[in-house]
Amino acid sequence: MKENKISYWCAIIVGIALIIAALLKALSVNNLVIGITTGDIAGHYAASVLIDGSLSSMLLSLLAIWIFFLARDLRKLQRKAWAQAVLIGVALTIYGACFWYQYRSSLDLAVFFLLGLVLLFPLFIYRKDVK
Repeated sequence: MKENKISYWCAIIVGIALIIAALLKALSVNNLVIGITTGDIAGHYAASVLIDGSLSSMLLSLLAIWIFFLARDLRKLQRKAWAQAVLIGVALTIYGACFWYQYRSSLDLAVFFLLGLVLLFPLFIYRKDVK
């Protein structure tokens, strides 16, 4: 049986990086609370900013878990896993590139762009082997 260990390991690396990003995002919620108490974030936006910050951390971790589940099927060259990983990779790449273009000082957006490329690159190289 043919396997693709490169796509598997790239998916694992991207998943681990997204878990780290989710943890960093969760830890930065404290900065939001400080911004709210000091008045840097307006009081009428406070609840939505906290909810958005917490939700983005949770969604990053869910995306990482999804990639971990896909990694095994990517190694087995399964078409459904390939298609889902391509969609995730394209989404990460477009998100990172578009916002990084607008906000050049934000290094985490460049990281999302690179993570999308790390996920996409082996998928497109080995797309002919996918069944």
